[in-house]
Amino acid sequence: MNIAVVAPQSSHWEDLHRAALVLVKALKRLGRKTWLVTSVYHEGRPVVDPQIVEKSENGYVEIEADVAGVPTIRVLSMKSLTPPGGVVLRSFGKILSTLQERYSLDVVVVIASFWNGPEEVARWVSIRRSLVELGEAPRRPFFVFIPAYFVRFTALRPIDAAAKLMWSMLNMPYILRQADLVLVCCQAEAEELKQYGISPGKVVESKSWVDPDFIDVEDVKRPKAAEDFDLYVSYVGPLDEERNVQALIKVAERLSRLGNVALVAAGGGDALEKVKKEAKRRKNLVVVESPDLKTVASVIKHSFVGVDFSRYEPMGIRALDYLYMGVPYATSPASRGAWYISNGVDGIQLSNPDDVEGFVNWVSTLMKRPELRDEMATRARRRAEGLTALRLAELLLKAVEGRAPRP
Repeated sequence: MNIAVVAPQSSHWEDLHRAALVLVKALKRLGRKTWLVTSVYHEGRPVVDPQIVEKSENGYVEIEADVAGVPTIRVLSMKSLTPPGGVVLRSFGKILSTLQERYSLDVVVVIASFWNGPEEVARWVSIRRSLVELGEAPRRPFFVFIPAYFVRFTALRPIDAAAKLMWSMLNMPYILRQADLVLVCCQAEAEELKQYGISPGKVVESKSWVDPDFIDVEDVKRPKAAEDFDLYVSYVGPLDEERNVQALIKVAERLSRLGNVALVAAGGGDALEKVKKEAKRRKNLVVVESPDLKTVASVIKHSFVGVDFSRYEPMGIRALDYLYMGVPYATSPASRGAWYISNGVDGIQLSNPDDVEGFVNWVSTLMKRPELRDEMATRARRRAEGLTALRLAELLLKAVEGRAPRP
């Protein structure tokens, strides 16, 4: 079985884009030929000269040793005006036809809403369906849509929120009609999609998004950057304003009053330099810049707790990595990660994205009552131990193999 996983861009930090890499890894571990099909951008910056792709014969280049860490096909693309940093795939229907002929694709998986990828694939699938009905094509690939549909736009700029709402009204109904399978992360997302009249039989739910490579790197030592502290809390992910790095800085300041306690921020992004500048002023704010997977696992595993203060996070699967490592997690209500956390059981749900006070009070309580932290850690580990992406890939393959695509 040959599978293409289509995403706006690749990233090791942005959960929405990281999810595509996680799924490709899992499918490959199960022996399926799988490619990441994406733009020329990795974490917002071109990793392939756009002119090389522009001059290529078919509008794409295939890269085995890509920065994404998986076999990758990078296609004609450009930055969109709205939302800022968004990506548009160009001539994608034509490129898909070429990829179909070359690789005999059996499944096309598209990740994320609010960009042109799902619409382009839906249109292409519709055309292929017509060709099959006319006897002009032998078959068409199975179309799987992973919408990551999260409609809490209140923290976005008004123009961005309006653009997302418009996209939902104009494009989502058509995409859902054309999709053979819609994979959602939780029941709340399934409920949100009901307004579009989607058939319940099309919807499959799974929370199994733990990176399969985490299975191989569990035995890791405490990160050197945090060796001088009695304990530390951590954030792993994009360092940008949408992820509310200012709250992380405030937390570091407050934690200094609790003793020899640090906040470790691991990742990269537009606000990286700002956080590094603050770290020079605050001994207990530690920045781990663009760490590899083993370092990420080290940061997470030895954390006292993890936290996410995001103002908008539609995927939130990093929370599962923390739970899998047995680390309690605090999440913002503006993050989809809130649906993976049972409040007071394996972590807490903050009252708002700026709830620094609530988070620090929780950390203080767990420091005074270590047995409570240990109980939460045990529950976290139990909750996530079966949620590796291998399980997700198995579920997806079973669903695909059990349903022939409509002509």
